Amino acid sequence: MNPVFNVVFFGETLPGYDRAVARQQLQALLKCSPAALEQVFSGQRVGLRKGLDADEARLYQLRLKGIGLIVVIEPAVQPDVAQIPAPTVAEPTPASVPDETVSCPKCGEQQPRRTLCRACATDMPRFQAALENAVREVRKAPAEDAQAQPPAHDAFAEPGSRLLGLDFKGRLGRQAYFLGATLGFAALLLAGLLFVKTQSLILGGLGLLLFIVYSLRLSVLRCHDLGRSGWWSLATGIPYLGAIAGMILTLMPGQKDDNNWGAQPRSLGWPAFAGGLALAIASIAGFASMSADLYRLPAMTRQVHSGSTPEATFKARYDAGRDRILMYSLSTCGYCAEKRRLFDRLGVRYTEYMIDEDQAAEDRLTSRMRQAGLPVDAIGTPIIEVNGTLLPNNPDLDEIARHLTRTSKG
Repeated sequence: MNPVFNVVFFGETLPGYDRAVARQQLQALLKCSPAALEQVFSGQRVGLRKGLDADEARLYQLRLKGIGLIVVIEPAVQPDVAQIPAPTVAEPTPASVPDETVSCPKCGEQQPRRTLCRACATDMPRFQAALENAVREVRKAPAEDAQAQPPAHDAFAEPGSRLLGLDFKGRLGRQAYFLGATLGFAALLLAGLLFVKTQSLILGGLGLLLFIVYSLRLSVLRCHDLGRSGWWSLATGIPYLGAIAGMILTLMPGQKDDNNWGAQPRSLGWPAFAGGLALAIASIAGFASMSADLYRLPAMTRQVHSGSTPEATFKARYDAGRDRILMYSLSTCGYCAEKRRLFDRLGVRYTEYMIDEDQAAEDRLTSRMRQAGLPVDAIGTPIIEVNGTLLPNNPDLDEIARHLTRTSKG
């Protein structure tokens, strides 16, 4: 006859696993009451499954080990293990078996007491001793073996990983990855805008660091969803290859079943995807609106290194009697009004032309721009002319100061 086995539990969990989570998952698997669950985890010797063949017992053991439980496979010839406490493990000898017949621990053959099994020729005492030694080794469950296995996920928690966070555990689907990428891009633009407005290198550097870490987290969790190690996410940082890797992470579907990194992530649905797309469009529009401020970055860097302010540098070089400044503006331009107030506050002598109200000024500006090789339709206002040189796109004071006639006063 085919040998049968029992799966036995002693109330122990593997190191690195949450015992409370393991209890919940086992209760869901067994569909037992809280009182019965307390008995299962009492530390006594309890049989979870009986009468399994070798392959079934091994699969069931692996399933329970995946939720963090230490279980043992034993031959089914022993008494009902669900009703008796765990006996003291001792090395058996042939003389310690009082019955006239024995059962082979390997094939289950019932036979008169002897050393070699008459069916499979196994040395039964030694095989039994090796089996019980394996039981003891499994119960010890070395920590390094547990660390090699990814921690079990909570079967009662929402599948997948949180979209916002800095941990690297779990999985992330395609829609969540796309939405997270748009959120990260929007946050990066916000940090860039704050950097431009505050001129704080610390704030800008912190925002850039958080963006890099968050983007790496999204790539790692997406690799987990594809059944790959998070180390594959480093391919996104390789020039040219990174673009291909990003497309794969965005478009390739993940594994449908649970894998070593957790349960299949829940789909966010098309409304969330549409929201992410709208956020991406809004971020691009915001980037375009702040592009004029980005022209000031080189001047800000020079200011940080020199320790002087742009206004102090401008005042040191400007000479009202020698420098000729013209400003071409639009009557509806906020940047033009801001530049006008700045010039007035600094006492700059300038002439302003409203090109949306003065056709001759507009024609003269267009002609000058063509002579200078500047695109007519892609220029932002105000446009400043300093001593005959056109400076488009709302130049900052440092840029204007470089075109003054003198480098310093006196």
